[in-house]
Amino acid sequence: MDKITKVMGISIITNIFLSVVKIVTGFIGNSGALIADGIHSFSDLSTDFIAIVGNYLSRKPADEKHPYGHGKIEYITSIIISLVILFLGGSIIYESFQKQFVIPSMIVALISFVTIVLKLLLSKYIIRKGKEYKNNILLASGYESSTDVISSIVVFVSVLLMQLSKTWMIFKYADMIASIIVGILIIKIGYSILSENMSTILEEQETNKEYLDSLKEIILKDGNIHHIDNLLVLKYGSYYKLVAEVSVDSRLSIMEAHQYAHEAENRLKMFDSKIIYVTIHVNPYQKYKLIKATKRDFEKIYKYRLETIITEGKPEIEEQKRIERYVKKGLKEHLNDYFMITVEGNKIGTVGYYITDDNTILIEELYLEEIYRNCKIGTSILNHIILKHKDKEITLWVYKNNKIAISLYQCLGFKKIEETKERMKMRK
Repeated sequence: MDKITKVMGISIITNIFLSVVKIVTGFIGNSGALIADGIHSFSDLSTDFIAIVGNYLSRKPADEKHPYGHGKIEYITSIIISLVILFLGGSIIYESFQKQFVIPSMIVALISFVTIVLKLLLSKYIIRKGKEYKNNILLASGYESSTDVISSIVVFVSVLLMQLSKTWMIFKYADMIASIIVGILIIKIGYSILSENMSTILEEQETNKEYLDSLKEIILKDGNIHHIDNLLVLKYGSYYKLVAEVSVDSRLSIMEAHQYAHEAENRLKMFDSKIIYVTIHVNPYQKYKLIKATKRDFEKIYKYRLETIITEGKPEIEEQKRIERYVKKGLKEHLNDYFMITVEGNKIGTVGYYITDDNTILIEELYLEEIYRNCKIGTSILNHIILKHKDKEITLWVYKNNKIAISLYQCLGFKKIEETKERMKMRK
């Protein structure tokens, strides 16, 4: 028996006991709220069985049709649990309106108090183990159990209030209201589990900055990898799939570059046993420099870029005039903010950015010759600007038909905030 199944076994035994005691006492003591609470405990029981099955299936190894294993079954199982919870919550609310007014026995209050203590201990135990094992199924079941604690408290209070209904008639609705509250609590936790696991099943990525920074340090540890161009850690149930793009010396052989990537892969797996699948794509590292752009350089490259993007290199007369106006405006307003991008003395592009009146950074220009666009130089420059001005918002304009640039900006966290007929404004 694995550790997850062991925890769920303890939960099953406890929930069987609590469910029977609550429902029997609810009928004997005339408490609809306690019967609803008992049904809630039975929901724990049914979801525990689903959790055990889901845990077993999610641990199946990879096969021909599922090369990354079956870890996502964990999320599917949690979604099934959430749907069961939502159905039970709705049923309890519906049934609460069908009940007749009856004052429950005080034995109901005693049983409610006992179940509060037992369920509190159980839910804390399951959640603690879920966090310890980093298991979504245990966490879903644990949080569902925690609502049972709240619902038992609601039932306990409602029984005490019902005893006062002989003097104050308004309290005769306490049992019905308690049942509705229990149903709402059940629906709330069900929705929470559903929304969380729906997000994760769509390949949610790890966003913990400290964790990601640790992974980056491990990749760069031996110095043979010069730069991390991209890093994604995708969640697959109880394990991760890591995808990275790194830059190594362009003079290395394919075999040498492969070896450095393989060594980085081994270091990552040793650091965290949850990282099962690793894909590292190797890019040639190009050391670039930024130098102030001259008027002639700026005019030449900026004009060529506008012609390429706006007219695909075949400008009509009106379009040519519009491009010349753009270039003239750029020369007048932003030349001092522009830099030439050079690699080994060769000019390969331009970059220009400046601080606007509202104290944000506007990236006006980032252009690279096509042969260098897959070397991640643009990513490095953007990261440099972002880190240098991390206290300011970063904005930029990009032409809508420049799909490569838009994809790059989106990967770096830029989002569309404004658009015109030709261009889109994005913000970090």
